[in-house]
Amino acid sequence: MVELGKTPCQSILGVRWWYRKTHTEIRETAKIESIELLLLQRQLRWLGHVIRMPPNRLPRCLLYGELQLGQRPVGRRKLRYSNHIKSVLRKCNIPESQLEALAEDRVLWSLTCATGLKNLAAAAEQAASDRRARRHAAATATPAGPVCPHCGRICASDFGLRSHLHVHL
Repeated sequence: MVELGKTPCQSILGVRWWYRKTHTEIRETAKIESIELLLLQRQLRWLGHVIRMPPNRLPRCLLYGELQLGQRPVGRRKLRYSNHIKSVLRKCNIPESQLEALAEDRVLWSLTCATGLKNLAAAAEQAASDRRARRHAAATATPAGPVCPHCGRICASDFGLRSHLHVHL
């Protein structure tokens, strides 16, 4: 049974909240990828499989029927599978214009997907560390504001300084 607020990796590895480990560090320790990357990998693998299918197969007909139109009718769902695939391709830096040529060669497609996902993972980890650094910088930053000339206390506003100055009367 997994405790509330803990990921299965935290439970299996015995990492407690007071260890202050980030999810990235836990995934590196467990040598696993994030679930988002695993899902994107499976989706890209399936896309390559469908593109390599003969043209008369139903999955390929449905895929190309949606991808060629590219716009959704008014009043329909906001996100279709084709829209999702296009966003995945953009995230992984795979050009839509070369999609079919890349997917026809199984080895090249596998290599392209692996490279795109590795770059996406690196960018996500960098963004997470940047957010973490900004949070820590904001928490440790010295507050800026008016300073009491008597005791050196930093107040949040001019009104706060005026209120504080009554202490020194």
